[in-house]
Amino acid sequence: MSSPEAIRTVHVYSMHTDPFAQPGSGDAGGMNVYIAQSVRAMLALNPQLNVEVFTLNRTPQAPERAHVEDPEWGSRLVRHYIDVPAAREATKNDLAEYLEDFAQSCVAQAVNVPDVIHAHYWLSGWAAVQAEGAWGRRIFPERVPNGADGSGSSDGSSEHRLSTRAVAIFFTPHTTAAAKDARRGPGEPPEPRIRHSIENRLPAFVDGYIVNTPLEAEELMQSHPSLSGRISIITPGVDTDIFRPLPGIHPDHDTSETRCRIVFAGRPQPLKGPHLLVEAFALLPRDLQVELDIIGRSESDYEQRLLDRAAELGLADRVRLKDPVPPEELARIFRSADIVACPSSSETFGLVALEAQACGAAVLASDVDGLRFAVENHRTGLLVAPRTAERWAAAIERLVRAPYLRHSLGANAAARARSMSWESTARKTLDVYETAVPVLRPAET
Repeated sequence: MSSPEAIRTVHVYSMHTDPFAQPGSGDAGGMNVYIAQSVRAMLALNPQLNVEVFTLNRTPQAPERAHVEDPEWGSRLVRHYIDVPAAREATKNDLAEYLEDFAQSCVAQAVNVPDVIHAHYWLSGWAAVQAEGAWGRRIFPERVPNGADGSGSSDGSSEHRLSTRAVAIFFTPHTTAAAKDARRGPGEPPEPRIRHSIENRLPAFVDGYIVNTPLEAEELMQSHPSLSGRISIITPGVDTDIFRPLPGIHPDHDTSETRCRIVFAGRPQPLKGPHLLVEAFALLPRDLQVELDIIGRSESDYEQRLLDRAAELGLADRVRLKDPVPPEELARIFRSADIVACPSSSETFGLVALEAQACGAAVLASDVDGLRFAVENHRTGLLVAPRTAERWAAAIERLVRAPYLRHSLGANAAARARSMSWESTARKTLDVYETAVPVLRPAET
């Protein structure tokens, strides 16, 4: 084990999405919040730490600058926008073609040699493996190549090489192909085969996995026993300076037993399930006056199909699609919502559910993987199973007709959120880094 002083530079790979982008738009969601908040908290905890964040440029033009210093943290936090001309405007499913180019550019463009690469999502995980091989050849030019470039065994059984690592690699999956395919509903496409292949190979080359829940850890161990001792469970936090109740601010229909405004926040897509809410609305008793605000935008035709379906069901005036908003505005929306709904088919944790609860909102969430940990059933919110329109309609009606229950759930949720901080997340993450950061490195690096 190394000392804290050994950690000088952390590289964070988020190939497919900019961690500092507006959540609820494009590919930006809870993962973006997780990365951005944990990075800032780590910088606050360790004054000696430098962090460089690498993201693929997916705009039509080359970025004005290859990297920029953060307005708050200066040179301690550098954001890199990796430009691979052929990958501009590529869809997420096409990005695997550009992994090698991305990895090479990350190494070439870096300001400092990393002690740790922390990769988020499967694309970044494999890019990190390739980048570590390049760093190894640079730091230890005499080293004989041994599969660090991804050419080694794919079974993850005997190729794990901690002793020869030039740069420690940590990986946070933010769900896996196997988990998504096991839980996908109608209209949700299967994950690409290359994702399954890469995720099966990663355990052979990664020093440690950082996951959000015991369920994630259990599922990984079942599929990859070689990960024993290399999985750390670190829950996300919530910014209670922003997401918190405010005295005198109440939901729109605080005491009503028939009127209700439900808020869905996130990227509108089948996985997230706002269509389930629309179908559930059509099943509600006629005396209930329930409205739905969908806060978020996607880059597909899903949201238009959502609005078209609402019109078919006679709900056009009760379903509204709104643009994503900054955290401060989102917190205001959560405070005024009677119910916040999270009908996802799969979530590694469910940061929206946690942020809503921190504002004192009553939350309805699907009874699936990470949401079971984000929401304490019957205490800080209600979990809904099975994931059908009929069951969601019943859950919505139950909460609409019971304002006292909404109040109780919201109060309990806000109290629990105060114990979940990004500082705690960052501290535990730094502790995990310290267990594997290389200490036998040539002096010139």
